[in-house]
Amino acid sequence: MNDSDLVKSLANTLISQYGDDAETVAMLRAAEYAAEQENEEWIKWENVIKEINKMNVSPDLNG
Repeated sequence: MNDSDLVKSLANTLISQYGDDAETVAMLRAAEYAAEQENEEWIKWENVIKEINKMNVSPDLNG
């Protein structure tokens, strides 16, 4: 699975599990990695936050 697919999968999973709180959960995860200075994981979770926002603005209704 490439990074883009992983980010989309994580975003979908969070939205499915947490609904409107998905972005908050992703922000908390990103903050944890930022505090631990794990830049690669931090950037991945920042991208998950962006993907969640994108999905909320323009949802894909095809599944």
